[in-house]
Amino acid sequence: MDLVTQARQFDFVREIGGPNKGKWVEIFQHFTGNQPPDSWCASFVSFVIALVTKGTTTLPRSAACQDYYDYAKHNGLLLHLPEVGCLFLYVNDQDHAHHIGIVTQLEPLMGIAGNTSSDGSSSNGDGVYEHAIQAVVFIKTGL
Repeated sequence: MDLVTQARQFDFVREIGGPNKGKWVEIFQHFTGNQPPDSWCASFVSFVIALVTKGTTTLPRSAACQDYYDYAKHNGLLLHLPEVGCLFLYVNDQDHAHHIGIVTQLEPLMGIAGNTSSDGSSSNGDGVYEHAIQAVVFIKTGL
């Protein structure tokens, strides 16, 4: 199964019992060694990548968006243009990555992410949603 198809299998996940909580959210969090009330967008991406690669990826297994950004910079994986199945990152003016997801469509540019809102306006939302994105950085996954 490809990365986009696998990620879409989790579009039902919503936080339950408070911010950054719920059985599925906690599965993602525990996979990367964190726990409620920690943010979980990178944990979601790590979990999906591990499923697709059966644990053989060289990409980070991390709850930190910055780890993906640093890895991509050091390994020549940053893309100038997005590709379906690449990762997107929101990066602030201080060059700090604070949200991550998977590009699902190019025209219009769409992605799926965990810990976001249905319209994609929040990088600390309540579930897994596919929505329009305004990413500034793209990472090649090779998946």
